[in-house]
Amino acid sequence: MKILKEKLGFGILQDGLIIRVAQLSLSGGIIYIQSLEETILSSPLFHKEAVEVGEPIPVEEEINIPEATELKDETFELPEITEFEETEDIGAIEKEEILPGLRDIQNFLQQFPMEKGKISLNANDEQISYFQFDSTFATTKLIKKLQKELLSKEEIKAKNYSLDYILNPDKSGLAFVHRGKLRLFHALRDINLVLSKEKYFYSYIDTNEISLMNLARYNYEFPSDEYVLILYIGVDYKVGIVMKDKNHIKTFPIIVPDTDPENMRQAIYSKITLEQDISNIPITKNVILVGDHTSDEDVDFFKSKFAKGDSVTRLELKNMSIHEGMDNIITPEKIARFAIPIALAWKTLDPKNKDFSPCNLLPVKVIENQKYFKIAWHGFMVLAAIFYFAFSGTIHNLELKQDITDYTKMNYNIERELSQNRELIRRISEIKTKLEKLQLNIQKVERITGKKNQWHYILDILSKSLQRNRLSWINDLTSNNEGFQVYGYTTARRSIIKFSRLFPMGKISSVTKFELQDMNIWKFDITFNYPDSEELKKKKEKAKKVESKVTEEPKIDSTEKKVEEIETKIIERVEEPAVDIAQIYSDIVSIYFAGDINTAYGKFNEFIQKYPSSELAYNSRYFIGECLYIMNRIDEAQEVFEKTYKMHGSKTPDALIMLGNCSEKENDLGKAKSYWNKLMDEFPGTNLAKAAEYKIKKLEGR
Repeated sequence: MKILKEKLGFGILQDGLIIRVAQLSLSGGIIYIQSLEETILSSPLFHKEAVEVGEPIPVEEEINIPEATELKDETFELPEITEFEETEDIGAIEKEEILPGLRDIQNFLQQFPMEKGKISLNANDEQISYFQFDSTFATTKLIKKLQKELLSKEEIKAKNYSLDYILNPDKSGLAFVHRGKLRLFHALRDINLVLSKEKYFYSYIDTNEISLMNLARYNYEFPSDEYVLILYIGVDYKVGIVMKDKNHIKTFPIIVPDTDPENMRQAIYSKITLEQDISNIPITKNVILVGDHTSDEDVDFFKSKFAKGDSVTRLELKNMSIHEGMDNIITPEKIARFAIPIALAWKTLDPKNKDFSPCNLLPVKVIENQKYFKIAWHGFMVLAAIFYFAFSGTIHNLELKQDITDYTKMNYNIERELSQNRELIRRISEIKTKLEKLQLNIQKVERITGKKNQWHYILDILSKSLQRNRLSWINDLTSNNEGFQVYGYTTARRSIIKFSRLFPMGKISSVTKFELQDMNIWKFDITFNYPDSEELKKKKEKAKKVESKVTEEPKIDSTEKKVEEIETKIIERVEEPAVDIAQIYSDIVSIYFAGDINTAYGKFNEFIQKYPSSELAYNSRYFIGECLYIMNRIDEAQEVFEKTYKMHGSKTPDALIMLGNCSEKENDLGKAKSYWNKLMDEFPGTNLAKAAEYKIKKLEGR
């Protein structure tokens, strides 16, 4: 009877300075979790790169993995004898200055037998740009089409990128471009030379989104007409991924500056609510929590916030087993925290799984060089003779280096424990000092000002906000030592979110909808903390400066004006340095999805003025329309959406549904239906067409 050998797979995730490793095994057709470990690096893995994105990589910086030449007939070249390339000398590497972060990960990985399995890594999210597209091209031509549209000629020539995509059955897809050096891969390649005489085998480099969608596809079955939201909250990486019928619909980033768990949950909930309103799709129907914040408190919070009947669960791996005796160590929360490295290792062990996307950002050169090579029978004889003579000269050196590796591994556990304890003590001390200073400052402020100077500011802000949000009114206002509570009514549900951001720690306690004379009215209850006294002083000083600038406009004589005009023309003629337009656009979109609509509106306008000929200027004009819509400037938004529709670009269906929304806002229901019917006629079968159909049914049911 043939005994099947156990196979090992390793998934490695880097999230900021956090490194997480999942070790999985395949035995008897079953995949098991063997080990889940993590560490915190004391510094980044590499110095800041001197080579800018898009420039050619110097020869010595290119990926340098020995090539295995496939020999044909009798003409062939023998492979190198040594385990390491001549250009990769271990002694030279040990003499070089090694960053603390690189040494940390080197010590951490000694506990894993990585030379006995296959390795998959995550791509650095900061180096990736995402692009949604609709394509009618064949698969063989699609990659060339994406290269032409997403990359400059200089980037294609330099080959300093990795490009791949996922494609849905309706020909919509998501492309992703990794620009620059694959830092985690290069770090592992260097560490390999120190930790083992056998070379590591690399299977995949995947984006975090692909890994999370792979787990959802394989472990869950949802109705094909329902949306699924994967909510991943990590250390630096936070994102929401929307799927439907196992296909990618959209991805939106989540920016949460606060680290307090309660504030973080509230901020995430506000972001999801805003995203659902903008996208016009019920993304909270099925929610899967993944990452560092998946405790029972997190699950209970989101269950209480979303609609009754919505499913909110922590990630569960129903098709995976845990080694016997590890149930107490590998808890459900730990599995959710290690979801991405688990997905990477799982795909490594089960690459033919149809639920796993076949995309891979690992360079083609690396994949080809890892394939086995063949030589003729007489080549083996020559190769054996060369190995025999080389063996006596290299065996002693290899034994010495193996002894060094063994002694290093023996000391690793002690060094690791000491390092973690020192870091923990240092952080506790810093937090304690900050808390003491904060407490003293709070006590001083309370003794000096109390709550005397704050109510004028609070009432003034409430008055101005009610002027901007017409058909809204305050019914009651109560206060206590910790804060105050506002009770009111509004006919615009979006205004409630704006009200909650007026003062610190705004929390929407309840929202109740009812009808009054065929009009929808929302009753709301919001609690706040008192604003900080120092912030009040700064805002008053800033307001005085603005007033003084308005009243005291400086006089400029005609000569000074002419000089200023000449200087302006000279400045305009100076050629601006090359910039990454795609990255600038991506940063503005991130600000928009973070909820800072006013800032995003200004930056989209600046983008169009600076880069009017860019293809992304078209998308920016559309997003200006959405910003105007959210700011309740409906007439201006409608003009933007009409221009977008007439341009017949990729945002045409989005413009049609938003034109219908604008007409609905102005109570022109017939015009709204005509826009939505046009969307269904011109773009049948799309998600937006289904949303338009739903809106028409809802309108007719009033």
